[in-house]
Amino acid sequence: MRLFPLFAVLCAALAGCRSAPDSTGNASEAARATSFQIDRIHLPGEGRGDYILADPDARRLYVTHGPVVHILDLDRLAPIARVTGFKKAHGVALSHGKGYASDGDGNRVLVFDPVNGRVLKTINAGGNPDSILTDPASSKVFVFNGASKDATVIDPATDTIAKVIPIGDKPEFSQADGKGRIWVNLEESAAIAEIDTKSLTVVRRIALPDCEGPAALGFDPAKRRLFSTCGNGMLKVVDADSGRVAAELPVGEDPDGIAFDPERERLYVANRDGGWTIVVRTGDDRYQVEQRLAIDAYAKTAAYDPKTHRVFSSTADLVWPKAVPGKRLLPDARPGSFRLIVVSEK
Repeated sequence: MRLFPLFAVLCAALAGCRSAPDSTGNASEAARATSFQIDRIHLPGEGRGDYILADPDARRLYVTHGPVVHILDLDRLAPIARVTGFKKAHGVALSHGKGYASDGDGNRVLVFDPVNGRVLKTINAGGNPDSILTDPASSKVFVFNGASKDATVIDPATDTIAKVIPIGDKPEFSQADGKGRIWVNLEESAAIAEIDTKSLTVVRRIALPDCEGPAALGFDPAKRRLFSTCGNGMLKVVDADSGRVAAELPVGEDPDGIAFDPERERLYVANRDGGWTIVVRTGDDRYQVEQRLAIDAYAKTAAYDPKTHRVFSSTADLVWPKAVPGKRLLPDARPGSFRLIVVSEK
């Protein structure tokens, strides 16, 4: 088990870090730590969840949860519909008025009606499809397959496969800039792959020095900065155009999700260890840990709503299997304990 960085522990104790070191290593005057409210909403079903997607235009929230995807009203957080038929739902993307959800254990993508949850079509993907997103520049849906180490590109106009892009490494979270570029974290080689969505090829790999198992990936479109979490408790800030690592900060243990609020220039880094790291931008390539927010263990995903500035996650009461020496085990969920986590400013 990795230990929390000392800086993060001190931030938790002080609940603010008013003059803490920023990403340059110098002391700076930070704003008073924001107060947050955490609400929990029970959702039916068994198992834990994975990615969450907020649709700020249609005001819907998509919560993956084992064999289903819950569709909720984004404002009232009331159930609208459910998408069923998954072996294990991972992520959701939207295009052409339809939803696309990756089924990791089924090696496929389920196309569904976002209004009533009805499955419209099933499309074969690669091995263990996980992260999924829509490229606004082409409207194509990109599905990143962890086991086959490639990306399945779906043309939503016909719901057929346009191409399979070899990646050669296990892809994790992905981001698109809306201008024809997609970036995806590569877990095994500690790098970020850049994809040209016109040629449908990998055009560059950006190295992430000293980053063990990069997972979550955020993006600031105004400043053109990528935010990559590392399994060894680090956050790397990368210039998306030059590939330069512009800053790095300590975060919590095993960070697996990230959300960026562009208006407040605030990052929410979702660690599995029962604490989120809240990071604020303080200047050009200067970022500072504002606080460590205590939250439910394994609330490891994050989705942001720009209208309300709320951030969503999910978790359940954890049931751990018996330890096996040398093997990393994942927890199961106590039946009936799955819940949506809602983080909002007080």
